[in-house]
Amino acid sequence: MSNYIIKRAILATIITVGIIFSVQANHVEAATQYTQDEAINHVESLNGQGWDYDNEYGWQCFDLVNEQWDYLYGHGLKGDYAKDIPTENNFIGEAKVYENTEDFKATAGDIVVFNDAYGNGAGHTAIVTNGNYDGNYTQFQSLDQNWEGGGMDKTEVAHKVTHDYDPEMIFIRPVYSN
Repeated sequence: MSNYIIKRAILATIITVGIIFSVQANHVEAATQYTQDEAINHVESLNGQGWDYDNEYGWQCFDLVNEQWDYLYGHGLKGDYAKDIPTENNFIGEAKVYENTEDFKATAGDIVVFNDAYGNGAGHTAIVTNGNYDGNYTQFQSLDQNWEGGGMDKTEVAHKVTHDYDPEMIFIRPVYSN
């Protein structure tokens, strides 16, 4: 066999292994180090306090969600407004994004994102604490901040709120450790 053919075969093998490694690396799950139960315990620890993650505009809903996301993954989420969370972030390996279809069932720890019909066009976001609050999957309970508009003045701490499911909601489910 000529040196040329051997060199081509080696090069082809190196390229193939590199491609396989690259594809596998892009599909590695980067689950949080925490279990779902640990994450829920952290959500409960946020209740009753005010959170200003970015030190701007007081205690906003996005700040509360960023406190939780930073706990899970060591970084906050991107976006100018809560409604931007699903489109401004790459959740590959960290979470799965769900539309609120008839078959979807929210679970504790999911991040819910309300569209621009809420929050004077900015949307709203919260952390689900009970996805089946009414027993019929028509309502869920979440930990919210600035739901009633007291965030800018820092008068509304994180607290539990019951919401009706809205077809336009997006849910983001973190990948937990086993």
